[in-house]
Amino acid sequence: MEARENVITMKDLRKSYPMGGQELEVLKGIDFHVARGEFVAILGPSGSGKSTLMNIIGLIDTKTSGEYYLDGISVEKFSEDEMARLRNQKIGFVFQKFNLLGRFTSRHNVEIPLILRGETKEEARRRSAEILEAVGLKDRMHHKPIELSGGQQQRVAIARALVGRPQLILADEPTGNLDTSSGEEIMDILTALNQEGNTILLITHEPEIARRAHRIVQLRDGLVV
Repeated sequence: MEARENVITMKDLRKSYPMGGQELEVLKGIDFHVARGEFVAILGPSGSGKSTLMNIIGLIDTKTSGEYYLDGISVEKFSEDEMARLRNQKIGFVFQKFNLLGRFTSRHNVEIPLILRGETKEEARRRSAEILEAVGLKDRMHHKPIELSGGQQQRVAIARALVGRPQLILADEPTGNLDTSSGEEIMDILTALNQEGNTILLITHEPEIARRAHRIVQLRDGLVV
């Protein structure tokens, strides 16, 4: 596939960090793509470079060398402000640790990306209620994270990722802190979202979770194997 046909295209992508006067190469030449509407799992053990790759895809970190095209456009063409806008408008993040704000209710946590985007308070409230109902939390909108189970907190995190209608959902070990039953519920939600047309990139170290995706990309020691 050409870069313009993919949401994500990477060619010989490398990432190094300075360490003790030397360079530690974490990603060692990644060739990788995700087509629009795909559900792809990146599977690998701890230390394989999964999170570094996810951070680069999500425009949280930058590559050292190689090529990365997001929607057919080289990320080198984006300014810092443009990358911040893309993170807010095109990419939805779901993390292992939920990253919810403890003093806010579920509804307020989900509203935040829309408020940052400049939506009116009324529109943010309407959309947050709509998406929380869609993930089965209609009766938990006014609860704070401490009042929710782990599975419910991850549903709030998914709602927050979806509320801005992103083109790409990045899920980094979304079942890692959950029991088996809650983990299956989260994977059911991600599968349903993909069936509705969302592009999903899932990072996991669990083969049984990775098998829920359409395609598995195995990462080991900074290389696709």
